[in-house]
Amino acid sequence: MVLQKWEIFQDEATNFLSDYFNISCAMENGYDSTTSEITARSINNLLTTIEAKFTPAQAGQIILSIENNKFSFCDKSKNNPNFYSDEIINYLNSNFSSFIGDKEALIPLDISDNILIKWVKNVYFDKNVDWIIASNKFNNFTKDDLLFVPLDEIEKYFDISLMFRRKKSGNVHIPSKDLPAFQEELDLVTKNYKIKKTNKKYLLSLDKRVSSFDIGERYLLSMTNVECQYYIKKKDINTNPNIMFKLSLKDNIEFKDNRFRQDYNL
Repeated sequence: MVLQKWEIFQDEATNFLSDYFNISCAMENGYDSTTSEITARSINNLLTTIEAKFTPAQAGQIILSIENNKFSFCDKSKNNPNFYSDEIINYLNSNFSSFIGDKEALIPLDISDNILIKWVKNVYFDKNVDWIIASNKFNNFTKDDLLFVPLDEIEKYFDISLMFRRKKSGNVHIPSKDLPAFQEELDLVTKNYKIKKTNKKYLLSLDKRVSSFDIGERYLLSMTNVECQYYIKKKDINTNPNIMFKLSLKDNIEFKDNRFRQDYNL
C-alpha cells in the first residue's frame, strides 16, 4: 500500500514526539483523515491528545440538508452542531439563492475569522484534543520544520478558510431495509446466489464472475479478496452540499516543547 503524504506525516510526527519527549505516542485510530489524533502517554497514564496536520489540511466539515428553501445541519456530519455552526448556516440562509443556484465546485465564504477559529477549537475540544502538531513538510523534518502549540493558541499560527461545496456522500454498504429490493433486481440477473451478513456488511456469493457491477439503477457490487464474492452497496444518488474548513500555516511556526514539559511534568 502506498501511503499518502498526510499519512506519512502522521507516522513521522508520532515517532518524532515519542523520541523527543521520551513518551509513548500512537495513532490509535489508524489512517483516517477525519480522526488524525495522536495519543501521548507516560508509562500507562494518558497525558493528552494531539492533532496531527500536514498542511494545508481539512479541519472539519458540516454536511447540509435542504428543506423549505433553507439549509440545515445534516446528521450525516461527523462533527456535532454548535453555536458557531448555527452562525455559519444562518449566513448561508441569508444568501440562500446565491448558493443553491451555483453549480461551481467550491465557493469561498466570507465569514469572520473569530467564528471560524471558535468552530475549529470547539470541534477539537470535543475530541479532547489539547495540542496540535503541523508542518508543510511530510517527512524528513526537524524540530525547526514543526509547529507544536496548545490548541487554544492556534489563531496565532493558522489561517482558516471556509468553502461551500457540493460533494457526493459516496456509495454505502446496503442497509437491511434495502435487501428485498436488491434481491428483486438481482433475480432478474441470476437466481444462483447466496447472501450472508458479516460485520454489519452484506456479502454476495455467486457461482461465476459478474459481467457488470451494477445491479439495477440503485445498487452495485464491490469486489472482495475472494473469487466471485462481492460486497453489496447502495449507490449515492444525491449530492450533499457541505462546508469545509481548511487550515494553512502562517510563517511564524514555534515548537513549544518547554510549555509541553511543564504542562505534563516531563
